[in-house]
Amino acid sequence: MHLFNRSIIVNVQSQDYKSAQVSGVFLDSHHELCLDFSVDLGTFEVTAATAEWRRAPHTDCAQVEKRAQGLVGLKLTHGVRKEIQKAVGQEQGCTHLMDLALECVKGFVQARFSLLRLTTPEPELSAYVEDYLKGSCYHFRRNKG
Repeated sequence: MHLFNRSIIVNVQSQDYKSAQVSGVFLDSHHELCLDFSVDLGTFEVTAATAEWRRAPHTDCAQVEKRAQGLVGLKLTHGVRKEIQKAVGQEQGCTHLMDLALECVKGFVQARFSLLRLTTPEPELSAYVEDYLKGSCYHFRRNKG
């Protein structure tokens, strides 16, 4: 018997390579939450953001939709995790909106690497990726030895 399930889906698109649209859906046995935001690809700054509860366990959950506006102005670079937590999480926010926003940022970072593959020569790309991901996981550990 299944007692609980959860899925998070993230999609990142760009039509003009100047901005990206990031869409995420948080779906589990009790919730369905959507988050959409736009990012300037030159500055990595969030330029617009909206959230929508489609299904929530409590009637007041919809009150946190407006917290998505707190993402506007954030730069999606190192250290943004705490800023996202302040913007959409904690007591006045929602842990699920925060989780979804963080997953959307991870998707955006992956999309940045895809975009770089299209626009950056290989030696420069490899050096950038190595430097950016240094210390983030076993493969990119600082001391390979």
